[in-house]
Amino acid sequence: MKYIVIILFFGLLVTLFFIVKNEYTQNKNSTVKIINQKSSLIKCELKNEIIDMKKLDSERQCYYDCGKDDVVRVDTSISYPCQNYIMENR
Repeated sequence: MKYIVIILFFGLLVTLFFIVKNEYTQNKNSTVKIINQKSSLIKCELKNEIIDMKKLDSERQCYYDCGKDDVVRVDTSISYPCQNYIMENR
């Protein structure tokens, strides 16, 4: 009886090892697929500019329109004006 329990225990350990190894290789492959995707630059036009002197870290907030329902916010200090457009990597 003792030997059957030991054999079942080692069988369970081997099964768990192969399951964990399989999950690791699948995650590794999906990461490689994401890295190899092509990216493109999208031109985003200045949509709105808000100046708030109460917040020292983000006194100037620049909002850029990058397409349908896609707005990017850039926080800068008051000394850096908003650019007319930015190129966003997607």
